[in-house]
Amino acid sequence: MTAGGILAMALLLVMGLASQLRAQNLLYVEEGQKLCLVRSARGTEPYIKVDGKLIPASGDRFALKKTEEFLPMFISVRDVEVWTTYLHFKESAINNEFHFKAKFETPYRLDDVFIVLDLDTESAGKVLFLHEIGRLEPRDPKPVSLDVPMTSKIGPGHYQFHLFVGGVEVLHSGIPFGEREAALDRMVAKRIAGVQDAPLQVFVGPNPDYPAALLKAKTKGQALVSLRVDPRGRVLEPAVKSATDPAFGEAALAAVRLWRFLPRVESGRPVETTVEMPFDFTPYE
Repeated sequence: MTAGGILAMALLLVMGLASQLRAQNLLYVEEGQKLCLVRSARGTEPYIKVDGKLIPASGDRFALKKTEEFLPMFISVRDVEVWTTYLHFKESAINNEFHFKAKFETPYRLDDVFIVLDLDTESAGKVLFLHEIGRLEPRDPKPVSLDVPMTSKIGPGHYQFHLFVGGVEVLHSGIPFGEREAALDRMVAKRIAGVQDAPLQVFVGPNPDYPAALLKAKTKGQALVSLRVDPRGRVLEPAVKSATDPAFGEAALAAVRLWRFLPRVESGRPVETTVEMPFDFTPYE
């Protein structure tokens, strides 16, 4: 990422900065006389789809617009670090650079992943930054580092970030638990509306992490977790039934607590179900 590219992105006009309660969003860029959906990014440059082909957008005015729901996939966000640095000039110090680091991991192969960093500061106001993440491979943590020069002092404020896949915002572990649950409630209800009979199905959630304490030994293992799934698809009372190592059981529990199911439906009514879920663990290569 070049400094010139970052500075260009600092000129973006944020037309719909998210409030404290996060909503699902799509990112649009002004192209000619209309707003076009941003489908991908190359560095800090947005790409849109025209006649079935991805092309770079020429505009620099952006908008976050609310949409009905998140993409029902899950990205784990780990090791988040956020800090600012100062430029010393003569006898003064100007707080003028924002830094963001994190690792992103998913159980799926995802293409055209990009992040939108949403800053709301006392001095610089509301600013939006776009940056390419690219492809995420299953169980392959990808580090991302973003250095954002600001044209003025940053000062107090807050930030949040949005992750997009192919232009659609995706669920991730950085979204506060209550907000993520409320969004999933809406998504599950939509999918079972009008259904008469259906089996229990996993809807969304991360794979268990391989326990860090066992990485050196590279031990394969298993765990069996029992749980109840309520009529809203929420996981209740998960418990380890068996595990070849306690660490595998704890890892399975940590993942299952983030899962959401499409509940079993009988005669048009979602019903509670009790199940046992097996997990196999293989160390990273």
